[in-house]
Amino acid sequence: LAHVSLRDGQAIATSGDYMQTLAKGLSHVIDPRTGTPVQITGDTCAGASVVCNSCMLADALATAAMAAGMVKDGRRLLDMFRGAALKDPVTDYILYSRAGPRVVRYKELSSEAPEHREDRLSRHNPARVIVVGGGLAGISAAIEAAKARAKVTLLEKESEIGGNSAKATSGINAWGTRVQKANGVDDDGRFFERDTHVSAKGGQSDLGCVTALSEKSAEAIHWLMDELGVPLTALSQLGGHARKRTHRVPPRADGAPVPVGFTIMQHARAAANAYDNIEIKTRCSMLRLIQETSAEGEKEVKGLEYKDEVAGTTHELHADAVIITTGGFGFDHSEGSLMKQHRPDLVGVPTTNGSFANGDGIKFGAEIGATLVDMDKVQLHPTAFIDPKDPGAHTKYLGPEALRGSGGILLDQQGRRFVNELDLRSVVSKHILEHCEPYKMPDGKEYRPWSWCVLNEESQEKFGKPMLSFYKDQVGLFEAAEGTKGLAELIGCPEQNVIDTLKDYAAAADQKICSKTGKVVFPSRMSDTDKSFIVARITPCIHYCMGGLEISPAAEVLTKAKAGAMGRRKKIHRLFAAGECTGGVHGGNRLGGNSLLECVVFGRLAGDRAATINQPSPTALDRGDWVPVTLREVRATDMKFGHNTAVYRFNLHGALQRTGLEVGRFVAIRGELDGDTLTGFYSPVSRPEDDGVVDILCRTDEKGGPIVSFLLAMKPGASCLLRGMGGVKLVRQPDNSWWYKDREIHRISLLCGGTGLAPAVQIARAYINSCNGPDIPKRSANCGIKILYAAEAAGDLAFVTAFDNLKERYPELISYYLVLNSPPKGWTQGIGFVDHDTIRQHCWFPPSNDHMLVMCGPPIFESIMCKNLAALGYPDEQYYAFSNDPEALL
Repeated sequence: LAHVSLRDGQAIATSGDYMQTLAKGLSHVIDPRTGTPVQITGDTCAGASVVCNSCMLADALATAAMAAGMVKDGRRLLDMFRGAALKDPVTDYILYSRAGPRVVRYKELSSEAPEHREDRLSRHNPARVIVVGGGLAGISAAIEAAKARAKVTLLEKESEIGGNSAKATSGINAWGTRVQKANGVDDDGRFFERDTHVSAKGGQSDLGCVTALSEKSAEAIHWLMDELGVPLTALSQLGGHARKRTHRVPPRADGAPVPVGFTIMQHARAAANAYDNIEIKTRCSMLRLIQETSAEGEKEVKGLEYKDEVAGTTHELHADAVIITTGGFGFDHSEGSLMKQHRPDLVGVPTTNGSFANGDGIKFGAEIGATLVDMDKVQLHPTAFIDPKDPGAHTKYLGPEALRGSGGILLDQQGRRFVNELDLRSVVSKHILEHCEPYKMPDGKEYRPWSWCVLNEESQEKFGKPMLSFYKDQVGLFEAAEGTKGLAELIGCPEQNVIDTLKDYAAAADQKICSKTGKVVFPSRMSDTDKSFIVARITPCIHYCMGGLEISPAAEVLTKAKAGAMGRRKKIHRLFAAGECTGGVHGGNRLGGNSLLECVVFGRLAGDRAATINQPSPTALDRGDWVPVTLREVRATDMKFGHNTAVYRFNLHGALQRTGLEVGRFVAIRGELDGDTLTGFYSPVSRPEDDGVVDILCRTDEKGGPIVSFLLAMKPGASCLLRGMGGVKLVRQPDNSWWYKDREIHRISLLCGGTGLAPAVQIARAYINSCNGPDIPKRSANCGIKILYAAEAAGDLAFVTAFDNLKERYPELISYYLVLNSPPKGWTQGIGFVDHDTIRQHCWFPPSNDHMLVMCGPPIFESIMCKNLAALGYPDEQYYAFSNDPEALL
C-alpha cells in the first residue's frame, strides 16, 4: 500500500480485521461507542497503519481507527492526533478498505503531491536564470532553480556571499514543524498569520503573500534541516508572537550560542557549490535590467548589464528570467538615496546593516516600471548597542532579540521599566524614543534616546554566557554590577528606584501579568534579591526595510495595469524577486523571525517559477488531458461575488503560459479525499490573456457540491488536476470585437438557473473588460449584456453581488433581472418561472445575427429554455446550452 520512511525514534503499528470474524460479517474489533463488534463490509476500514513516536500509542490509534468504522471516520479520528500540542503526535498513517480498493494516506495540506511535482517538472525546457544577490533569498532561489534543471548564474557585488542574512541572530519562524511537535508547542496558521498581520498594521500586507509565508513555513524549516543540514532544533518565543515558533541552532556543548544566520549561510553556500549548474560570480555589480519586446508586444526582462569590479569591465548577460534578491536600503544615506527620498527623517540614524544595503535592486526594478510599496516603512530595532568608546558610530552591533527573549529588561535613566520588553519591535522602539533621555556625548552634545538593558544571572544563563562573554569581554558593550546598589550606581539613579522596579517585576512574574506594561510572558524571574547583573546601553537603529518591489504570492514583480483594465496590477514578464528588496509582505512592521523565513519561502518560489518559464506549449489546458496544478492562493469574495464564495487561483506550469481556453469554456477539477476521487466543474473568472494562472469562482457551502470538501481542505502549495472542457467559445479579437464561430457578436444574453451562474460572471467580466480602456472605442447604445437569472429561493442566488458591482460601475453595458419561485417578503422582481414574456422583456429580443444567448444551469432548466427560445423564433445558432455540448462531458 505504501512506502513509509521512519526517522529515529519513530514507530509504526498496524491493525486490521484480517477477516477474523466473531460471527458472519462481524469483526473481532469492538466499537466502544456501542459495545458491539464492527461490521466487516467493503466500505469499512480493513487495515490501519499509524506512525508516531510511541509504539504503544501507534498501536492503540490504529485499533481505534479500525473501531471508527468507515475510512472517512478513521481519517477524521487520526487527524485529531496530528496537533503539535501532543507529546507523541501522529506523523503518518495509511487507511485501507476493500471496496475499490480505497487507500487514504496522511497528507501535508500545503504540499504538492510527489507524483504531480514529478509530472510538472518534466514538462518544461531548461531555462537560463540570473539571480542577483547572494543572501539567503538568492541562494534559496538558485538551488530551487538548479533542481528544476535551470542553468543559474548568481551575481554578488561583495567578495563573499551572505549579505545581511549571515548577520541574522533572532532565528526563523514556522508553525507545524516536527521541532514544535517534539517540544509540545500547540501552534497553527491562524495564530501565525494573526501575529504577522498585527505587526503589519499601518502598511500594505498582501493576504496571499502572508498566507504563502505561513503555509510554506514548516516546509522551509524542513528544507533547511533535511536538504541543507541546518540543525534548527532549538525553539524560542520572540516579542509579538503568541507561540514558541522561532527556530534556532542549539548551543555548543560548552554552552556557546551558535549564530543562526551565519550557520544557515554556511550550509547554503556549501549546498549551492555542490550544484554543477550554479555559477557564482562575486564582486559583480548589476548596472541595469535589459528589456525586450516579445512577439505579443509585451515588454520582458531578458537579462542584465553588470560590472566586474575586479577587472573593471562591463558585460551583458542574457537569460530567460531574472530574480532580484539584493536586500534593502538600510545603510544608504547618500544624496539621492532611497532613504532620503522616502524617510528623510531617518538620514543619519545608525544602522545594523552592512554597507552593501543600498537598495540597488529596488532602483533598477523601479526604472522599468515596477511598483514600489511601503517605502516609508523602515523598522527600527530597539536594541542596538551603544559602544561607550565610540557612541556615534554609524554601524552598530545588534543586540540580539534573545537578550529580551531570555528575560532581559529595559530600564530608563531613573531605573524604571517603561515597556513590555517582548512587545513588537516597533512598539519597544517607540517607547524608548518617547520615554528615555538622549545620550550625552563626550563633547556634551545630545545624541539619540537610549535605555539600559539589564540581565540577571538566570537570563544570562538562558542567553548563553559564552556569547555574552563576546559582547562583554571582547567588544566591551556590557558592564557588571553587584546587587541593586551596584546597579543603581551604574545607572546613576537612587537605589530605591531599582529596588521598587525589581520587586514589582518579580511580583508580576509570579502573577504572570504586569499591570503596568501588559507583559504576560516572563522568560526569567528578576528580583531585588539578585546579586549579579550585567547591563548595556541600547538605542533603536535602522534594522530592516519593509518596503520594496511589490510581488505576487508567486514572487513575480508587479507593475500597474493599464488604465481602465480590470485589476490594478500586472506582472513584469520574466522578473521575480524575494527577500528584503520586496514589499507587500510585512506591511508596517516586520515580525521578528520572519525575515529569514521570507527569504526561503519566496526565494524558493521565485527559483521554481523562473526555472519552469520555458514551456514547450504556450497554453496549458486546451489539449483535453488532465494537468497537475498547484494552488497559489484562496481569496474570500463574500463582498465581491456574494455570501459563501471564494476564488481559487492555481499556477499553470509556466509563468507565461495561458489556459488556451476561449471565454465561455469551463474546466474540470479533480482531487482525492478519503479515498474518493471527486470531480467538479467551474468556469474560470480569469481571462484568456492572463499569464501563468487560472482562477475559478466557487461556492464554499453545501450547494457547491461534494468537490467543495476537497477544495476547503486544500492549502496554498497543494496540488490537484485540471482539464479544459467545452463551452460556448467566444473569441475576443485584437480590435476588441467578439466573435462566435463566423459571426461578430455585439449583444449577449445570459440565461441562468439554479447555482449555475459562474459562466455568466466569466462572460460578463470579459466583455466589459473589452469595452473599457483609453484606446477602446465606446460601444453603441444597442450593445451590452442582459442577464436573466432564475432560482427557487433567495438563498439559492449565487454571485449576485458581482453583478451589482458591475452594474454600478458600467450601467450602460449591463442589466440583470432575477426570478424567484419562492420569493421573500418585499420582493420586487420576477416571481414564478421564466416564460416567453420574461425572455422577451429581459433578454435581447427579437433575435438578430449579432446576438448570442448563453444558457447555464441544470440540464432540465436548459432543456426547457431551449424549447422556449425555439418557440420565440431564436435560431439554433444564436443560443448555446452546456447540456447539449458533447465537449462538456467527461
